Amino acid sequence: MPYSRDGIMAQILVSLGQGTGAIRIQQEACLEIKGRYYERITQEVIDLWETEGTQVLERIRAVGRLAAAQTVGSGDTAIQAVTVRLAAQQVERSSSTIWCTSIPPAP
Repeated sequence: MPYSRDGIMAQILVSLGQGTGAIRIQQEACLEIKGRYYERITQEVIDLWETEGTQVLERIRAVGRLAAAQTVGSGDTAIQAVTVRLAAQQVERSSSTIWCTSIPPAP
């Protein structure tokens, strides 16, 4: 089955959840991830997903881990959208994938 934009987005959300572990994540935080990354799923990304997707998903898991750590550290019980946004920005600054860059690719 070929990769699709929606299928890749589903993988991204699963990876985020793998990173967050047992820490609850607010719906707005999930929508933050979708809003941040859905448009980045260009045809180029879809075409390269078989070889590049693993690295991208590892970056998304890192976003989840960082957001979870920051949430626990602040004493909150659920990951908020702002926490996910800041975690994504931090991971993107150090990423070297076609996907996780601080400047989204042009559509």
